[in-house]
Order: sequence, then structure tokens, then C-alpha cells
Amino acid sequence: MVRLLLADRVKGREDSFLAPLMPALSQFYETRFISAGPGEALAAAIGWADIVWLEWCWDHAVWATRHAIPAGKPCIVRLHSIEALQTGYPGQMDWSRVSRLVTVADDITEVLLAAFPGIADAVQIQTIPNGIDMTRFRPGTPDRFRVGWAGHLEPKKNPMLMMQIASRLVQRDSRFTIHVAGAFTDARTARYLKQMQSLLGLAGVVHFDGHVTDMPAWYADKATLLSTSMYESFGMTIGEGMATGAFPVVHAFPGADRLWPAACVFASVDEAVALIQSGRFGLYRDWVAERYSLGMQVDQVLGLLRAVSG
Repeated sequence: MVRLLLADRVKGREDSFLAPLMPALSQFYETRFISAGPGEALAAAIGWADIVWLEWCWDHAVWATRHAIPAGKPCIVRLHSIEALQTGYPGQMDWSRVSRLVTVADDITEVLLAAFPGIADAVQIQTIPNGIDMTRFRPGTPDRFRVGWAGHLEPKKNPMLMMQIASRLVQRDSRFTIHVAGAFTDARTARYLKQMQSLLGLAGVVHFDGHVTDMPAWYADKATLLSTSMYESFGMTIGEGMATGAFPVVHAFPGADRLWPAACVFASVDEAVALIQSGRFGLYRDWVAERYSLGMQVDQVLGLLRAVSG
């Protein structure tokens, strides 16, 4: 059986973006997962593999392409938004050792090439959207007035905007509440949100649920999924919420209207409030299944692996 190495520098096996793909990949490949930086462990794993998948264009990918991947060994690199927006790693890669560069959205490819235009001539780039497990995320029993918000509580997720929307929403209809699944990962943001919760009178409106391990159960009673992020390469929580039937209300980050239904994208607080009040549960579940199902992602990844291995 062909040996496939999955090397994720940033996340572990359980929370890696590769985790949903592993059961399917293991049916066709002898699969090994490693979470390691540059060094002997990564080099040994690369030596074992017939095909190398480097998750994140991070320091391990730079080191691997410069020191550990021999010419001719199939290698795939999947790049997320942070590498293109906040690091110089894409410019340090030896792209001649990479068979295919994968992004999850066209907007990420455009951001990457604006910063590192030479990559377009150095490696073939392929967009494969993330996949939503439609069997894991299924409709529950929603409460019309429960709004979900999911993500780390840090500036790039823009929870400050969420608080303003919550304030305006309950002024219009006091029956609404917002429930937040995510850990406080930034001390400044935590202090600010707690102060705003008090000053805006939202103590009984915005509920911070902390880190949630069972997300399907958490989504089950939410009729709406609110996303206020400044930028998402894809937005897994948006798709997961839609799979459970939640109506998506998505801040107009760059590229949002190419990923998600344009009718659900908002720019202002008033637009968000109007969408929440008028949203219809279950409207977009089929929409997600037709575009972003896990099965579709698996088929594209398997096709890519076959293509790079000849």
C-alpha cells in the first residue's frame, strides 16, 4: 500500500483540518500523521513516505522543501490564510520540490499571489474547499430566538461587532439571546468584552459558553449562526451551522460573497439585525451539501493524490 505522510505543524491529530479526511484516506493509503517542526523526526517521516502532505505553509514546510524532500518525491502543501497574510514563509519555500499547492478558496490564492507573485510560475495551484460532514452536523430542534457565534475570542474574529449587533438586536426584540462557543485567547479582548457586556446591559443576553467539545450538540438549538470575522479563508463554523439548519448571517469579509449566499452577507449592524430577525431555519442545508460536503472534498483530495503520484 502506498505510504502517505500527513505533517501538520500547527495542530494535533484530533483538531487538524486533516482529521475529517483521515478515515477515507486510510482506506486507500497507509497513513501516518505527525505534528513536528523542522528536524530529525520530520526527516525520518518524510523518508518513510511515498507521498508527503505538508499541512500549513509554515517553518516545517520551508525546512522540508529545502532539506528533506528529495527531487521527484510527490509533495503537496496546503496553505491557509495566516501564512499569506502574516508570514514570509511562502517566499522562503523551494517550490521546485512541491508537486501541488492547495488553497481552500480562490480569495486566498489571490492574496497569496499579490504578496508572492513568483509562486504562480513556480508551482501548480489548486483550490479544494473544505468539506462539511453532513452526517455529523444534522438539524436539531432550534429555538427561533437563539443565535450562535463560534470561534476563538480574539480580534480577527471581531467579537466586538457581535456585541454591537447583540445590543441592537435586543432593542428590537428582547427575546433574542446570543450564545458564544469559544475560548478567550486574547487578554485585551476578554477584558473589553466583559466590560461591554456590562455597559450594554447584555449580561443575560450574550452567554459565553467557553470551549465546546461537542459542537453538533451545541448547534442543535440555534436557529441562526452569526459570523463577524474580519476574514476567513473558508469559515468552517458557517458551513457547520448551515448543515444543522441554522440560518447564516455573515459579515462581509473579503471574499465572503464568493463562498456563502450573497443574500446572507451583511456590512452594517442594522443589516445583520434584519437578517437575524427574518432568517429561515433550514433554508441553506441543501445549499451547503451541494457545494461543500465532506464527500466532495474527499473525492477531490483522492483525485489530487492520484495525480501527483502518477
